[in-house]
Amino acid sequence: EVLHAGIPTPLAVTVLTDSPVRVTAEVTHGNTSLVPGGSGTQSSVFMLAVKGYQRNELIFSNTTALRFNLRNVSTFIQTDRFRYQPEETVRVRIVCVQSDNHPYKGKVDITIQDPRDNVVQRWAFSSSHLGIVSTQFSLSRTASLGQWTVMTTVNVNCAPHFANHRLCSLSPQGTTDKKAFTVEHYGKFFNNHMNLTSFQRQLTVSKDFVIFMDVPPCLIRGEEIVLEVNIFNYLQQDVDAYEFVLADHGDISVVNARKLTVGSHSAASALFPIRTLALGEMEISVDAISADSSDKLVRSVLVKPEGVEESFSETLFLDLAPTTFNSSRAVSFSFPPDVVPGSQRAHVAVVGDILALSIHNLDSLVHIPHTCGEQNMIHFAPSVYILQYLSQYPQDYEEIRTKALGHMMEAYQRQLSYQRDDGSFSAFGASDTSGSTWLTAFVLKCFLQAQPFMQVDQSVLSRAMSWLVSHQGAQGEFSEVGRVIHTEVQGGMDDGPVALTAFVLMTLLEDQTYGVRDTTLEYLESRVTTGVVSNYTLCLVAYALALANSRVTETALTQLSRRADMIGNTMMWTSSHSLESGDWQPNSAQIEMAAYVLLAFYKRGTVVDGIALMKWLSRQRNHIGGYGTTQDTVVALQALSYYAAFSGADAINLRLKMSIPTSNSVTHFSVNSSTYLLCQKQEAQKNPEIDIYVEGRGFALFQMNVFYNLESSVFSQRLQHATDHEAFSLDVEVFDDERDHAHMLLSICTRLQENEVISQTGMVMVDVSMLSGFALATETTTTSLIRKVETSPGKVSLYLDSVSILAVCIRLPLIRVYRVAHVQDAVVEVYDYYEPRRRATRTYNSDIMHNMSSCVFCGQDCSECRTGAAMSVSSVFSSHSCSTTYCIGCLLAAITAYLLGA
Repeated sequence: EVLHAGIPTPLAVTVLTDSPVRVTAEVTHGNTSLVPGGSGTQSSVFMLAVKGYQRNELIFSNTTALRFNLRNVSTFIQTDRFRYQPEETVRVRIVCVQSDNHPYKGKVDITIQDPRDNVVQRWAFSSSHLGIVSTQFSLSRTASLGQWTVMTTVNVNCAPHFANHRLCSLSPQGTTDKKAFTVEHYGKFFNNHMNLTSFQRQLTVSKDFVIFMDVPPCLIRGEEIVLEVNIFNYLQQDVDAYEFVLADHGDISVVNARKLTVGSHSAASALFPIRTLALGEMEISVDAISADSSDKLVRSVLVKPEGVEESFSETLFLDLAPTTFNSSRAVSFSFPPDVVPGSQRAHVAVVGDILALSIHNLDSLVHIPHTCGEQNMIHFAPSVYILQYLSQYPQDYEEIRTKALGHMMEAYQRQLSYQRDDGSFSAFGASDTSGSTWLTAFVLKCFLQAQPFMQVDQSVLSRAMSWLVSHQGAQGEFSEVGRVIHTEVQGGMDDGPVALTAFVLMTLLEDQTYGVRDTTLEYLESRVTTGVVSNYTLCLVAYALALANSRVTETALTQLSRRADMIGNTMMWTSSHSLESGDWQPNSAQIEMAAYVLLAFYKRGTVVDGIALMKWLSRQRNHIGGYGTTQDTVVALQALSYYAAFSGADAINLRLKMSIPTSNSVTHFSVNSSTYLLCQKQEAQKNPEIDIYVEGRGFALFQMNVFYNLESSVFSQRLQHATDHEAFSLDVEVFDDERDHAHMLLSICTRLQENEVISQTGMVMVDVSMLSGFALATETTTTSLIRKVETSPGKVSLYLDSVSILAVCIRLPLIRVYRVAHVQDAVVEVYDYYEPRRRATRTYNSDIMHNMSSCVFCGQDCSECRTGAAMSVSSVFSSHSCSTTYCIGCLLAAITAYLLGA
């Protein structure tokens, strides 16, 4: 039970005797029964003692614990959409209701914060109209991408209406609520069907009815959510209203109906359980109807398949020799036997340019989080290389240029927040103890390369360069003074500071101002002569020497040629500290090494020597045009952008025919000077063999992408046989309580396996998928172990400095935000950010939440969820002449008649 500030709490005592009994009830807190005003806190525990007397003799006594809730105003925050893009308008509506269901008409403060917690807008409303405050603001062209927050603070004064109770009146208290919305990739979109007039900052709502319903962005098939639908009545009289909830699952539509009596200027609510039956978008439509007024609200929930997501891609480089006019290839794939039904999907993509896949997905080249000082550059560096590539062509690619420049401007502004007072950059900015040599060199190089396309603050460049050169050693070398983020570059495990020195030299060669390059170049040349142990280091050195036009470049490339493993006709290298990839995609170090050698070939002018490497790199990308991490994606796209300039759009004129032997399905693709940058996609049938026939001249990339989910039980069985091959030990445990369905504790313990070739990693990510209906409690903050906490709908990402062979444990308090029963499994992953194939994965669940019925949320005997009428109908409307809207309207009318008749 909960005591609410300002609201009398009813108390009933049943005495099973015919004799007169005097009953007393007393609420105590600590050692006193008189609670001082304002002394209670949200976590305060009060004791209710009930005693019965006959003739002054105590005959029974009982006590129970009560929580005291200072909050006597509930705030509902609504935005007109969940997702926005820069330059769009965000409309916000705040509905405030007191605990007695009357509108709150006092002061409301609204604050808008961007993903970095910067305050962007703030309004103070002295009063609200019938409990409603509306406002709007426009996102700038360079608005930060990610999760924004709308925060409201309500200041409450509770009137002293408690003369007959032993609870003093409360002093003013503030309650704060938050709601998030997402700002996504840069782009301009135009609506040709609706013109929006300008709004004032405060709007008057004229509706007699207002419906509010909050739904999660996604659920998992098989789960059941209990939705709370609220109606606010602003009429001068009480009304009888009918609520209809339609859940459209595609094949099946379920309609529930309830009758409610809503007091004047008050609110009422009803609960509706909805079971997720089919995959895809589930549209939930709510109608509130009374004799004089009505309102409608529509929300969508994505229903995802259960199990663990898996995917792979295969890319074919289809090129025709000058003397060959046609060619045929075949490709096939199959889904595993234990795939989750309905989760299988596949598609093919065809492009005529080796950068087209990446250009098409500039806003999402990697799947992993990217909100620290290095990862943010995934939005900057690739766009620089795309603009460099497009600048060689006279064609008008204004849309692509605008998109790339928008990403650069956005990332540039974000990156400045990671620059420290001394001019250096670090992963977490001022919260780090020192700047990073490697990260400062990386950011500085990218900023210098971007100057032809955008204005870069020269003081940012000069301060970073000054800090960098001040850390040069006596022999010209550079060592890491900050945290080790990228183990291969910064760790110096085989060759000391050689790899980092080569990386810094690449930056120094972008600026002719500083005369420290000669000593650095001499240092690297001498190390090549005496011998470089690591293949990874030698690849970096070879490119740095090629940039400097060093005579030792040939020696470095010759050594690499001798060390290479020939796979087909392509040279490949392995790093002594990287791991063998059991995945379809090579490890990140292997991608980086191939890219650096390809860059060295290009700079030296032996482009033909790199053709095989270029084709190999082109075939290793994922379905969104990137690789595994920021670094392998950035350096690989830089190398491919240089080689793409040699392809020549005018030399491409191909016709592709994709056919499936087991069916009559045939798809044609045309790749020419007009379409070579387009990404042409086509859904593929399940488990097919695909025949590809190509004719004409030039080349094209044909990529097949396959997605599916594995049953959680099957995935766990596979893990039992694969744990020896995982890089991390990972234990996940759930602490829950049958008496408390609103909270749980998630314990995650991990360490590096002792059989790994390294004893400590660089930056490590812990990605935690939330159980449906739960979110991370707000009190979770960063610690010396957890450097950053990043939250998104249904997921929490934790940034760790590193993980060693010593176990580290993290405890995450979770809180319920939606009423979800039959909760399905969720996933926890831990991985090395710069070698994500060094990872471990586990599934977890709460037995209590998984087996729990939705009636737990519906009161005794499930009475609060009992509908006045409910029915399921097949979605046959689309095959009839009448529209879905009309037929559903007829159905609602029929249910209304049923309720009225009841």
